[in-house]
Amino acid sequence: MNTLRFDALIALAGDEGPFDYFMAPALQHTPHIVAADGGVAVVLKRDFVPQMVVGDGDSMSLEDRNQLKESTFLLSFPSDKDFTDGELATAAAVLLSFGDDPLLYGGDGGHKLYQAFNAYCDLSGKSYLFLNYTGLRHDHQLANIALARLLAKRGAEVYLTDGTTMARIVTGPQSLDNVFLPHIFDQARQDMPATRFLFSAIALDDEVTDLSLFGLLWTLEKVKLPYGRSLALSNRAEGLYPDQVRAKILRGTVMFFTFPENL
Repeated sequence: MNTLRFDALIALAGDEGPFDYFMAPALQHTPHIVAADGGVAVVLKRDFVPQMVVGDGDSMSLEDRNQLKESTFLLSFPSDKDFTDGELATAAAVLLSFGDDPLLYGGDGGHKLYQAFNAYCDLSGKSYLFLNYTGLRHDHQLANIALARLLAKRGAEVYLTDGTTMARIVTGPQSLDNVFLPHIFDQARQDMPATRFLFSAIALDDEVTDLSLFGLLWTLEKVKLPYGRSLALSNRAEGLYPDQVRAKILRGTVMFFTFPENL
């Protein structure tokens, strides 16, 4: 069975969902965990320690700071800067996934780090997961999705989760045998074995063309999915979990979601 592994994981300072089906298992399948400031809390809560914490330190509690290991690197930047902590943590995670050292690009308010990140314009073959990308700050939530979309546009496999919902951003042309691999539902099968998970797709631009979805109650075949249309929301798989959903997309960028039906 294929196991989804991530080249780096970025823990953001958003909110957790009511259940954790996806975060704790994912933390076991990555060599690099980078926290954006207060995002360190979601990692420590699951008995993992980030390799690096990036940001201005304004949302990291003293208790969390004291739990960090001596081996955890702190890459600090001022509060007043041209980048969010999430952007700089993502930049650091991408560099680490290529064996580059983010500590070489400290200072300068984050400009040198982000410039180094921009040099990695081809992320084909890399995979990244964002934790806690949602929250009360809706501007941050949209910015986090846009940031994840940027990595997908550069060719990476990109996933996002708050623990309860798993999302994936895909840019065409692509053909996927499994949008979500079966094993990512293992925790859900154990915790809530009779709970159905739904499947949704939302266009992230107005270029989504020839989108096909199979393995669902309502299939789509070579449709144009305009930006702002809700055509592909709340679909159901043939079983309890959408672990056999196949997708094809010619152009454009789509965000796929799976989540419990009872939310």
